Amino acid sequence: MTTPFRPASGRFCLGIDTGGTFTDAVVYDHGTDRVIAAAKTPTRHEDLYGCVVEAMTSVLNGGRGASADAIGAADVGLVAVSTTLATNALVEGAGRPAALVAIGFEPETLARVGLRAGAGEVTSERAGMPPAGNGRDRLTGSLASAPVVVVGGGHGAHGDERGPLDVDELERALDRVDASVEAYAVAAQFSVRNAAHELQARDAVRERTGKPVTCSHELSPRLGGPRRAVTTLLNAQLISVTARFTEAIRTAMESLQLDARLMVVRGDGSLVSADFMTQRPIETVLSGPAASVLGARHLARSTAADQEMLDADLLVVDIGGTTTDIAAIRNGAVVAADGNEDADTATVGGHATMVTALPTVTVGLGGDSEIRVPVDGSRGELAVGPRRVVPLCVAALQHPDVVLPMLRRQLEAERPLAEFGQVLLEATGVFTGHLSGRAGQNSLDSEIMRLVDGAGGALPLEDLKRSARWRGALERLERSGRVRRGALTPTDACVVLGLIDAGAGARAAREPDSLRHGKQEQSAPWDAAAARTGAELFSRQRDRYGVDVGTGAVDLCRRVINVALRSATEALLSVALGADGIAPGETRRQLAQTALDRRHRELERTVADVPSDATDERPANPLWGLLDSSESASVPLATDAAETRADRAPLARVDAGVGVPIVAIGAPAPTYAPLVAALLGTAAIVPDHAEVANAVGAAVAGVRITKQITVTAPRRGSYRAHWGDDPPIWHSLDEAREWATAQATEAVRAEADAAGASDAAITVDFQTRTAPSNGRELFVEATLRVTATGRPLQQ
Repeated sequence: MTTPFRPASGRFCLGIDTGGTFTDAVVYDHGTDRVIAAAKTPTRHEDLYGCVVEAMTSVLNGGRGASADAIGAADVGLVAVSTTLATNALVEGAGRPAALVAIGFEPETLARVGLRAGAGEVTSERAGMPPAGNGRDRLTGSLASAPVVVVGGGHGAHGDERGPLDVDELERALDRVDASVEAYAVAAQFSVRNAAHELQARDAVRERTGKPVTCSHELSPRLGGPRRAVTTLLNAQLISVTARFTEAIRTAMESLQLDARLMVVRGDGSLVSADFMTQRPIETVLSGPAASVLGARHLARSTAADQEMLDADLLVVDIGGTTTDIAAIRNGAVVAADGNEDADTATVGGHATMVTALPTVTVGLGGDSEIRVPVDGSRGELAVGPRRVVPLCVAALQHPDVVLPMLRRQLEAERPLAEFGQVLLEATGVFTGHLSGRAGQNSLDSEIMRLVDGAGGALPLEDLKRSARWRGALERLERSGRVRRGALTPTDACVVLGLIDAGAGARAAREPDSLRHGKQEQSAPWDAAAARTGAELFSRQRDRYGVDVGTGAVDLCRRVINVALRSATEALLSVALGADGIAPGETRRQLAQTALDRRHRELERTVADVPSDATDERPANPLWGLLDSSESASVPLATDAAETRADRAPLARVDAGVGVPIVAIGAPAPTYAPLVAALLGTAAIVPDHAEVANAVGAAVAGVRITKQITVTAPRRGSYRAHWGDDPPIWHSLDEAREWATAQATEAVRAEADAAGASDAAITVDFQTRTAPSNGRELFVEATLRVTATGRPLQQ
């Protein structure tokens, strides 16, 4: 008998990813570069603390590792977390109340990014002001109602003071807004060139209110004051949300006697301390997609035979329950949709921020995406996503007395209503209160919650009034997380088609608490009858032309999977086109659609040509069978694609695909990825532990701290290094560079030490920009970037 592997004390890293559908956990050993144990548990957004404790407990008890032996708490020296908390809060408009102090900005300048304010006054849309900004920049959710305080002050482009900070007006404004907010954001014009006024205002706000304050120069060194102000306000709205989450993680660690360093993955894929996250939570947006890229590349390197291939060009796709995240990698570096290398800035919830993040593309397509009939769609068209709902097969297990009886009763109706097959589910738990923001204050919101509660936590959607006011109230409650909608999803379609393993592994991943604890004799983790009845009911829905969208449950589910596969295929092709400098929208043009349709039909014929009795020659992937035997299989998936007659060979050769391999992760990857890759004419690599790759990404992430200092020339022969609240002037560029390098190096070393990477490597990059003038080059500005990279030491 082989002796179980036991590392030195504190050698393991516990990686956790709280995704939209699952919370994953792995125990990773950096000494042997392998996953020791892994576990999955459903994410309960209303009780993140509970599901994190459950995931931690499961993985420390051995999870799905090779050995069933438990892992001692003393063996864990680092806990690294990837979380969608900040992203979800912004997307759902559930940030906490915060005010913006804008120093030295003209109201018209702020209005261009949707901030409505007048000089010396406090304004917000709640005060009756009309919305500001154009359609693209108009602020939404909790940001739209944030009070904005505009006071005099600010600096110029070279860091010279334009006017004194009006502290008296600031203090009067604070007295008017303080009772309605929990935190403050401070943004001054050209604060990245001189932070004096932001620091002065920060001290005044803290002294007068005692509440958290975020300064814009701390979040980004880039110019663009209004956009930096929006980023800072978003950060202020997230502080209390993430502080409670961090405290919940620490409480969970204490309950399991984990005395380890706690760190969080940023959107750029680097690790920061939990204390850093509570001060600058905006930097953790897109943490999940960043972890997926890290995890996919790390696992693929240990799986693929051709290592050089994985260090060059490839596409990474994370197929999740809520979303599908895609990244393009060229020469080993993540590239943006315009082909530029390295990091980009994040856009979350429609808000363009200055937060550095890996340039991933997120599509609202997953196993728990809602299946719907587009109101403006073509004949018989189906759509999947982007809204995440609870699959009917799961909702029926949670509420067996409501969901399946509701579906059977509705199926008996002469013609189904649009609301049929949908149910409202109440969410209750630790995190509901602070994630819900101000939802529930509206009397109509309260009435809906009363109805849901009176129905035992599950209310058929048909029981609500079908007016615009009721629809608006329902949307508010769904955004706040107080209710979730149960509806037909690709997960239900997979259950109907028999594509999901109903074994113990799936049961442990999906069963609700009530079934996992005390009812483990349940024979299946799904209510297959609810999935089939819901699909049968949905197939009777009619589109705007009066045509039934399906001819029964099985045919509908085949079409749903086909649509989901095609959507994922087009998303991957769009990212590849964008990385090559081609407009991603070309994917929707007729040539590209025709090319994809022809390859789809070729795969159909390939499957159809295999003799029915030659079962050993058929591909093992069960989805290949969906390409034939369907009444809708011969219908082109593209509404504008020209179909070639079967008795005519095409004269033109039209092709579209990708020329690099696809590394696929996520629980559905083994089933979906090979077919998506075939539709794109490439190969799919599904590495070991693909279903928990995000947690692996958190575990293998490193510390990366960058400080940037800009050097300008306010006058000929003078150079100002813009750092802090009193940027000095030097008489030579070399002197300015030397001083700036010393300041930035000291700063990155201090932050790296705080993150536990005391042996971090330091790199320095200094770029000078000049412009031609009268036959010679004139200095414009220089940019210094000092970066510290390393692994955090484990406690």
